[in-house]
Amino acid sequence: MNLPAPASDTAAGRLSIRDEAKPFILIGAIVAGFAINRLADGALTDYGWLVQVGLFAVVFSIMAFVEIKGVGRAFRNTKSTALAVTTNFVLVPLFAWTLGWLILHNHPDLWAGVILYTLTPCIGWYLIFIDLAKGNLEWGLAMLPIDITLQIVLLPLYLWLLIGKVIPIQPLVLIRSVAIFLLLPFAAAYAVRILLTRWRGRDFTYGPYKHAISEVKLWALVIVVTAIFATQHTLEGADISNVALIIATITLFFIGLFTIALTVGRVFKLDYPDTAAMVFEVSARNSESVIGIAAVAFAGHPLVIVAILIGPVVELPVLIALTKTMLHLRHRWTWPTTPATPDLSPAQG
Repeated sequence: MNLPAPASDTAAGRLSIRDEAKPFILIGAIVAGFAINRLADGALTDYGWLVQVGLFAVVFSIMAFVEIKGVGRAFRNTKSTALAVTTNFVLVPLFAWTLGWLILHNHPDLWAGVILYTLTPCIGWYLIFIDLAKGNLEWGLAMLPIDITLQIVLLPLYLWLLIGKVIPIQPLVLIRSVAIFLLLPFAAAYAVRILLTRWRGRDFTYGPYKHAISEVKLWALVIVVTAIFATQHTLEGADISNVALIIATITLFFIGLFTIALTVGRVFKLDYPDTAAMVFEVSARNSESVIGIAAVAFAGHPLVIVAILIGPVVELPVLIALTKTMLHLRHRWTWPTTPATPDLSPAQG
């Protein structure tokens, strides 16, 4: 099957050097921001507006090539789609809140950050791991529009019900942050892509423009992360001394997601390709899209941001390990076979 252009690069069957280096780049940005904050002695707080401008650019670049079509193709695989949606948007939030309560109840900022990191499913690079694990890539691709729609719709509710119990949130601030740093960038990015395709053509849009956007996404994120910490009031070393606790919690979170998704697949007798696809569709998270919300809704709580940014550092090695685990289980376990797998490829004219 020929995959649509927006996802073909993502599902290339291997991790790019940029993807592998990203966790370490983010760590460097945190350290740089912390150092600048100490040198400036908290005197840069008036430059917080730079963070908001940069965050809009980051989320715009993330949303630039998210497709919102293809929902019908996912619903042809009804059972797998229903299980993935239930797991992602019911079981995962409950599991994340409970895990945070067990480990981080004495650290509300860290607890809120971990929950926020875990609330949004990935909208792109999980396809790489589905491909590497020989999963159902076509169905994984068809789940993209469902995931992006549901996380936009449900995120305000989750923030209010789950994180609002940990750190008080003003409803108007919450609505404003979701609108400015999720809905507006998504609408703007989609409009720009459509208009640019009509003006300059598909080759330019998915060639030079897409390459430029990928550069913007990484380096705008680096600038934003550095600025978030540099523009806080004076930070102390103790503020980031709980990194090991965050890493342990998020590692347990990923192990739990893998166990939940694999168990659901086995109990409901999904075949290996669908089970592998669901494991990574459920396990991978979308940390960048919630940084803007965290920066506005939880201003003055830098540890919320720390917890969100530590997530990708743990996520990459865990997803690589899960890929190897799934390939091992592919041959060691007996999997149901699907006599007539639904055709999820686009209809051919």
